[in-house]
Amino acid sequence: MKNLRILFGALVALMLSTGLVSCSDDDDNGGGSGGTDPQESVKFDLYVCAVKHGGMSQNKNGTFVRSVDALTADQPMVEFTGKGLEITQSYTMESITKGKYYYQVPQSPADRFSKFQILTDANGDEYVETVAEVPFLNNTYYARKYTHAWTDDQTLVVVGTDSEHKIVYWSKLKDIETSLAIEAEGTLDIPIPEPYTAISTSGILTYRESDGKLYYFYNAKGAPGMSVSANSVLYTAIINPVDMSVVSVILVDGALAEETAGSAYGELMQNTVMHDEEGNLYLACLKTIDGAECGSLIRMKAGQTEFEPGYNAFPNPEGKLLTVQYLGGDKALAYSRDNSLGTKIDSESHFYTIIDLKNGTRERVAYNGEPLRYCSGRFSQRSAVYDGKAYIGVTEGAGADDYPCVYIYDIKTGEMEQGVKLSKGFCFDIIRVMAE
Repeated sequence: MKNLRILFGALVALMLSTGLVSCSDDDDNGGGSGGTDPQESVKFDLYVCAVKHGGMSQNKNGTFVRSVDALTADQPMVEFTGKGLEITQSYTMESITKGKYYYQVPQSPADRFSKFQILTDANGDEYVETVAEVPFLNNTYYARKYTHAWTDDQTLVVVGTDSEHKIVYWSKLKDIETSLAIEAEGTLDIPIPEPYTAISTSGILTYRESDGKLYYFYNAKGAPGMSVSANSVLYTAIINPVDMSVVSVILVDGALAEETAGSAYGELMQNTVMHDEEGNLYLACLKTIDGAECGSLIRMKAGQTEFEPGYNAFPNPEGKLLTVQYLGGDKALAYSRDNSLGTKIDSESHFYTIIDLKNGTRERVAYNGEPLRYCSGRFSQRSAVYDGKAYIGVTEGAGADDYPCVYIYDIKTGEMEQGVKLSKGFCFDIIRVMAE
């Protein structure tokens, strides 16, 4: 496998890509995780792909992970040629994370839930240590194709559909130290309204602490799989996490949104839900404007169960909204696309902005007065919010000195510094903050 890394390192010259990491009002480590305590010692797991960007099984050429102690500019360049763990032999790059652990349905064998760590040996080589595994009971899930939420530090709820996208399964897992067990499972009582025949692959699940309920956002569609957002309708299902009963199902106003972002694979990689200090919930969505998919960022105010009429914190979008992360103080970091510059996975059309959630204005993230360069990589989460900092990864530029690198944004002061560089030749896709 090292020969494979060397081969790809020699053949490829590519880029880095993605946005941030926070889906709640606490410091989160991205990918829909349960978060990392700012008092803990942490490391940063960096993911790159060979040949093209990854996500949703788009890359069959290998995904490599390296763990580093810091992302500041005084760190040595992060090398991937001949280095790094090739994760996708058994696992996927999409994962749930909390503290120092990863949780997922592995790529092989895809018949269980797995809990593992990525560790580094005495030679500086990364490896996987399996902590616990539990086989499926009656409900079957597919690698990448599920959503999740933590209702407390030990309870993980996983939701996904059957192969025909007509039945919504749920499983409640109990996670205690080195053990993992399926505590309960069942199906959600969610009918598919006529004339629709299928629902989202996974949808988006989140837990709202203010009312102790799970909120499940899903689409009714004309057929399984990919669709034009204009041909689907968006629903909110409110769920009692104690017994997983559906309290209510509410149709979302189509003028606000037609579909959620990331509805095929939940928040296993990209963050699409966030909560602010007041308990307001924000959801990254899509709607069709002049035949093109464009972003919207809608809000469900604390104490309410429907999205606020007329509110959109992402007005006049250039294109699709991919990730959102709450920074505090009514500010959010977004990773989005300018459709006029290309809509393919590897189009250099993706960029970072900071959104003012009060008035819907936004400003390109900049360093030394210049906006960060446009990035390739649509399925990426190349950013993380942790302990007052936003770590923002950009892809490789066209210039000889335009290495993939990380910029570090101080949320309180607004100051930006350039951080560590990554070697050229691989596509930068993910930053995860993990407890050590």
